[in-house]
Parts: sequence; structure tokens; C-alpha cells
Amino acid sequence: MNKPFHLMTPAERTAARIAQNRAIDEKIEEKTGAIKNRKPPARSTGEYVRATPEEHGKLGSVIRKVQS
Repeated sequence: MNKPFHLMTPAERTAARIAQNRAIDEKIEEKTGAIKNRKPPARSTGEYVRATPEEHGKLGSVIRKVQS
């Protein structure tokens, strides 16, 4: 689309952003060779720990529970 962003309708803006994000993802995928929809392994490995949220918390995760 060669229309300036400020002249686009909301639907056109959304479509333009989606297309732009897909193009960025494809560039990153080409450079890194990353597999996009890779599933985590069924068991824990050296690279990946499959654990419950409580077990992840014991490992020192950056996600903290908020006391209300």
C-alpha cells in the first residue's frame, strides 16, 4: 500500500501493521534459522526444563507473585 499511514482507515492500518510484522518475522527467521512453531520437548533436557510454575519459581524465575 502506498498510502500514508495517517490517511489509512483503521482496517487498512491494521492490515499494514500485520504485513509489516510478518515481514520482520520472516527476516529474523532467515537470519537466525529459527523454527517458528517449535514445540517444547516432552521431557526435561539440558537446554529446556519442563516444570510446574511453582518449580520454576524455586529456580529463580523473573516472574513474581504479587501479594494483594
